[in-house]
Amino acid sequence: MKWYEIRVNTTNEASEAVSELLTSMGAGGIAIMDPFDIRKEIQKTDTLDYADDEFIESLGEDVIIKAYFQNSLDINDLLKQINDGLENISQFLDVGKGIDGYGEIEDEDWSTSWKKYYKPFKLTERIVIKPTWEHYDAEQNDIVVEMDPGMAFGTGTHETTQMCSKLLDKYMKDEFEVLDVGCGTGILSIIAAKLGAQKVDAIDIDEVAVRVANENISTNNESSKITVFKGVLTDFKQNDKKYDIIVANIIANVIIDLASVIPYYLKGNNSLFITSGIIKERKLEVLEACAKNRLDCIETLEIGEWVAMVFKCQDTL
Repeated sequence: MKWYEIRVNTTNEASEAVSELLTSMGAGGIAIMDPFDIRKEIQKTDTLDYADDEFIESLGEDVIIKAYFQNSLDINDLLKQINDGLENISQFLDVGKGIDGYGEIEDEDWSTSWKKYYKPFKLTERIVIKPTWEHYDAEQNDIVVEMDPGMAFGTGTHETTQMCSKLLDKYMKDEFEVLDVGCGTGILSIIAAKLGAQKVDAIDIDEVAVRVANENISTNNESSKITVFKGVLTDFKQNDKKYDIIVANIIANVIIDLASVIPYYLKGNNSLFITSGIIKERKLEVLEACAKNRLDCIETLEIGEWVAMVFKCQDTL
């Protein structure tokens, strides 16, 4: 079988949103070359890799995303859909240069070779993300989450996912009920369940995300705790369901829009809203929107250009 390889040249801040777009359009796989990740790995004090300054400089600033689609599809229609999606994302994020060409390749050229680049890694001191095909000798306190990076974006490598995971690890208590808004691959839902949540509801507007989340949840044996829904947050209003923690790893615009309704879904004064996906330039806007809706910021984390925050609900509606 042959595949179209479509290359998109984007920015670090938009890379996750662009990856989600391509996945939702039915990409059979995605490969991401992020110069920021390469620099971070090379510059670690304990790394075994070496690169001189000239090589590091040559990496540039652009993130290259390669998406693979079956060549039975209409390439012109596919390119138009991608361009339309990028234009929509550009209303919120700098998407960079956009489509950077395409070609045809054989199935064996990409379908398995990319797996060698994914290895188990620690998301927090005790949360480990393990590719499904890799062996990992777990330590006594490790919480192991199995993910397949070939399924979709959201495998834990992005800074926003790391920060949300750290905050869940810090604030989660046994028997908490959790809502994951914009669940993507379900990684935060799985982490919440493995940290002791009694019940997790996950919601996403994308049908592919819902399917992938359910696959990952099944792989991690957490189907009894986690239920995934296709829809938007307000679809839950009729159920009058409330939660101890709401986690949302999405973009600033959506967080600002949700701020007015988040308190409705929280249980009480000690319930929390954990959110990320916020670029530093939008931090104050998110803080202001949440403050107007009785959500007090009690902790902020920053990694690179990204911000995560924890809000405590003053009261309930």
